[in-house]
Parts: sequence; C-alpha cells; structure tokens
Amino acid sequence: MHQKRIDSIDFWRGVALVAILVNHMPGNVLGAITPRNFGFSDSAELFVFLSGVSVYLAYGEKFRSNSAAAVAIGRRIARLYGAHIVSTAVALALFGLANEYTPNDLLGAEHGRATPFLDPVRGILGILTLSHQVAYFNILPLYIVLMIATPLLLALALRDRVAMLAASAAVYAGARFAGVNLPSWPEPGGWYFNPFAWQFMFALGIFCGGALRGEGVPFNIGALRFSQTFTIASGLVVSNVFGLAPGLVDEAGRYLDWDKSQLGVARIADFITLAYAVHFSNLNWSIKDTALFAFFALLGRNPLTIFCAGSLISALGQILAGLDLASPVFDVVYVGAALLLLHGLAGLLDRAGTAFAGRSVGDRARVASEA
Repeated sequence: MHQKRIDSIDFWRGVALVAILVNHMPGNVLGAITPRNFGFSDSAELFVFLSGVSVYLAYGEKFRSNSAAAVAIGRRIARLYGAHIVSTAVALALFGLANEYTPNDLLGAEHGRATPFLDPVRGILGILTLSHQVAYFNILPLYIVLMIATPLLLALALRDRVAMLAASAAVYAGARFAGVNLPSWPEPGGWYFNPFAWQFMFALGIFCGGALRGEGVPFNIGALRFSQTFTIASGLVVSNVFGLAPGLVDEAGRYLDWDKSQLGVARIADFITLAYAVHFSNLNWSIKDTALFAFFALLGRNPLTIFCAGSLISALGQILAGLDLASPVFDVVYVGAALLLLHGLAGLLDRAGTAFAGRSVGDRARVASEA
C-alpha cells in the first residue's frame, strides 16, 4: 500500500512538471488545457504541496530518532541551491545569446533578465544570494527556504500535526496582514513566491503526509460534496462558463483574494477542495495500470532534474517563439518533442538509480518520495 501511495505522488508530481513546462512558454496553445484555466489554483500549489507530503514521507519518522535525517535535508538544500544557480546561469546565457543574435529583445527588465547584464557584480551577487530571481526560475528559491524550515516544521508535526498547521496558518495570516516578504535585491520589491505565505501550502503537505503515514485522510460525504461543488464552480468562473459569460473571471477577481505571489485564500480553498475531491474519486486506482500513469510517474520520480531540464526547454521555447516560429502546430510538436526528451532523460536516471548495489526496498521508497 505504501508503494502505491508513492506511485500516486510521483504521478501527480509529473503532471505538475508537465503543466509548468507548458505554462512557462507564454502563448503556447497547449497552455489552454493546463490546470490554471480550470480553477483558482494551478500547478505551483500542487508542486509545493506534494513537496511537503514527500518531505514527511522521506524524513518524518526518521527525523524523530535519527540525526542523519537532518544531514540528508542539508544535502538536499545544497543540491537545490546548485541546481538553481546552474539552471539560472544557463537560462541567462541562452537569453543573452538570443538577444545578441536575433532581432528580439529578450532581456526585458520585467523578467529580471537584464540586471545581471547591466550590473554584473550586483546582479550575480543577487542571484547567488537568491535575492534576485529571473522570471520562470523563481520556484526553487522558495523550495530552498521551505527546506530550511523543514526541521522546525517536522519537529512540530511529530509532536502535534494540528498544532504545526495552526502555527503555519498564523505565520501566513501575519505575513498577509503585515505585508511581510523577503526582499529582492538589487531590484526593489519582494520575492515573487512569498515564502511566509507559501510555507502554508508546504505545511499542509506535511500535515497530509502524516495522515497518509498514519490514520489516513478522513472521509466525509458532506465535505466531498462541498469539494466537488466548489471545484466545479471554480472551473466555471475561471473559464467564464466556458466562454458563455465573458468578463465573469475579471469581475470575480475584484472580490476574491486570488493573488498567486501571496497565495491568496481563494487559491488555498480551491486547491484543498480539488485535492480532496480527487483523492476520493478513485482516479489514481483507475488509471494506475495505464501507460499514461507510467509516463507521468516516471517524470515525477526524478523531479529536480526534470524540472531544471524542463525549465531550460521552456526558455528555449520562448526564444524560438520570438522568431516567428510560433503556431499551433509548432507549439504541439515542440511540447511533444520536449516530453519525449524528458521521458528519455527520466528513464536514464531511473536505470542509473537501480544500478546502486545493496539498496533496500525501504531506501528505494525513500528516494522515490523525495521532492
């Protein structure tokens, strides 16, 4: 049963990675079918939530009595930092070369790409300290901060999961009320993904990870019906009732706390209700033996490498789209080729992982669950 749960986590994490790949290419025709067009939340919430679930499954019980878990968390932080710096550097090199040798301006200030070229010393120092982040390459800094907070969250969760979630909610509410965020530098402002707000989604994942490890997620028919209703209503609003009510989403945005940077309340409610409805839909079990499930699960078993590679493929897609290559056919072919490439890369990583001699079943489950 435990391994099946891990497979389901891998599957949904793979779904999130594919959605991020597509959404990081603005204007791609396939973006119309990604989750952000059918609800107040999107793949970012799914990615962060599953990271929290995975952290508990990977380190939770070990953290209770084994100091090696803290060392493993430290190594994970180091890998995340290295991956972020390398992927950001490669992306900036791609955009810099394209800006130099194509007619398109790809170093727009609104994307944070210009600063390292206009002010190299401060720009590079900002990247190294995580205070300057390039658009579409800003979720790993959030994850790094969340992993730094993981020992405290796990310590609280192992004592009382409800108290841990309550403390996280208090931090969220305080940050929202007081407008607290980590500062950006050398450009003014704050982080796009406010860690003080987004830690609540991560903590919610840790809370649910403990439920999966223990008593399971409680079922209530009223909660399920409410979740299904909210999910349907969210999809209708965001899609303007599938185009039949133009302007509905804009009008709703005037009243709903929906901001992505600050993890608006509407986004939290939408994600919780959607996750609850999906969890009790038996969807995981009905598709677990299909090729589609296996495809996404393979991507999800190697999340960091696939995320970084996918982000760079998306950056290249942005560059190519700026060369008047964009068309519905190009969009579909490019994404299809990218998925085949990422699937092949994930397969290589999987085969390399199985080459380690002496790895126990428990170790394999732990590695599979790491975000």
